[in-house]
Amino acid sequence: MTFRVADLVVDILIAHGVDRAFSVPGESFLALLDALYERDEIDLVTCRHEGSASLAAIADAKLTGRAGVAMASRGPGASNAAIGLHVASQEAIPLVLLIGQVETPNLNRDAVQEIDTGRAFSGLIKWSTRIESAAQVPEMMARAFSVALGGTPGPVVIELPADVLEMEAGQLSARVHGVARAEPSRAAVEQAAILLDDAERPILLVGGECRTAEFREDLVALSEHWNVPVAVTAKMQDQYPNDHRLWIGHLGFFMSPAHVRLFEQADLIIAVGTRLGDLSSLGFRFPRQSPTLQPLVHVYPDPNAIGTHFHTDLAIVASAHPFVRSSLELPAVARERGEWIEAVAKTREAVHAWPEQRTPSADVLGHAVAAIAKLFRADGIVTTDSGNFAAWVHRIFRLTPSARLLGSACGAMGSGIPSALSAGLRYPDRQVIAFCGDGGFLMTGNELATAVARRLNIKIVISNNQSYGTIRTHQERAFPRRPWGTDLSNPDFIALARAFGAQGYTITDAAHVAEIVTEAMSANGPVVIEVRSDVRQTIDRSLAAASAGAHSAPVA
Repeated sequence: MTFRVADLVVDILIAHGVDRAFSVPGESFLALLDALYERDEIDLVTCRHEGSASLAAIADAKLTGRAGVAMASRGPGASNAAIGLHVASQEAIPLVLLIGQVETPNLNRDAVQEIDTGRAFSGLIKWSTRIESAAQVPEMMARAFSVALGGTPGPVVIELPADVLEMEAGQLSARVHGVARAEPSRAAVEQAAILLDDAERPILLVGGECRTAEFREDLVALSEHWNVPVAVTAKMQDQYPNDHRLWIGHLGFFMSPAHVRLFEQADLIIAVGTRLGDLSSLGFRFPRQSPTLQPLVHVYPDPNAIGTHFHTDLAIVASAHPFVRSSLELPAVARERGEWIEAVAKTREAVHAWPEQRTPSADVLGHAVAAIAKLFRADGIVTTDSGNFAAWVHRIFRLTPSARLLGSACGAMGSGIPSALSAGLRYPDRQVIAFCGDGGFLMTGNELATAVARRLNIKIVISNNQSYGTIRTHQERAFPRRPWGTDLSNPDFIALARAFGAQGYTITDAAHVAEIVTEAMSANGPVVIEVRSDVRQTIDRSLAAASAGAHSAPVA
């Protein structure tokens, strides 16, 4: 059989460690699908929508640390997959999107479904290329992975014209360019330690640039080595033990007055593995720029991300883990900081404590999440779609670095189910629980069919308040008692789950939560747990939480 460009592309994917790709098939890359036919090194996951495929690939990248790979056809397929490009860009996740393109004679002639991805996605992607000859394949494919993984990770797009995939590849072979990893200098690490030694009220702010188990273990050691409290950026709650005395909390979508007060008192912020965007800086308020500058040490592998928004006292162009490892090699600089650690404990209690005994029976979702959290395993994986319902998860669950959290840090709806799909495929023996709103579930819930086909043991919890609840809450805040365009008419979710081949359970009141949750969580295969709640009660409690300072979380 002739060795084609399509076969070479598969070889290159394997050389880069790709063992799974997510796809909606299209006629423009049939040769690539054929090349995968007898290659068991790559598991091809056929999804029901290109948006789901790209979101699932992003979740897989978060779990593996490698670039996620998705495949889609040109035009409509590429446009559907664009949600993944946006998310990967916003969350700095390496993603390689392979797009089947029209044949080369038809390029630039407005052929059916033709798309120029470089122009169409210019504000979303790090780089794109169109491969027009076999000779270009090794270099362009290797470059794509290097770009996706290097500096600030992000999405790249490779256009593969249908006729090019059929070309003979001759003696061409896979090429891997590698990725430059920034290492901190000894002098920079020592200077950071000096600044820390002088600080009485430091905060170590940690993002998601590195998510490995080894990094998390070293992070805990460093925080204890320095006796410095740790806050994590949005959806990074699994980066640090939530029961540790130095745990400040998780910075989400809404500013908590308790977190604001703590950051106002800080006399040094060491930001590691975060670009310091709006969420991680509490609305660009910290590090404070006036009336007096708040000292900042910023550690990130991309120099273009440092000094963008904030005055930086010490800029360290380095990946998070090398900086943490190098810091651990220095003599301990721990100070007592008793009053500061006590202030941290009070903030943690104000923001993250869950008064289970005082949770009213009307808060059915709160009772359901609390019951599920009690059955959550130490190494379980929890995914959250975008929406206010996730606040209950963040406040009630106590995550440790052995668990994994896959959340929508940029607020893209529809990520919960594709993330659970990825987690279930990657770790079939681990507990996987997905939390979704009714709106988000109906965006990508058709991937339940994929989960059933793959016999994945995932649990999907749907918060059903018959509303786009987060937008309704914003609406009520801006225009009280004038909701419009946010009500939903939902199907029977349990009948829908059973039609897909999954099991289904409904929770309508707090009194029956424990027994239903126990049965549902012990069932095998995909399970849907619908939690019905009153939208008025949800909105009122969310609004009360925002005004009371329970950061992006309900109050009891």
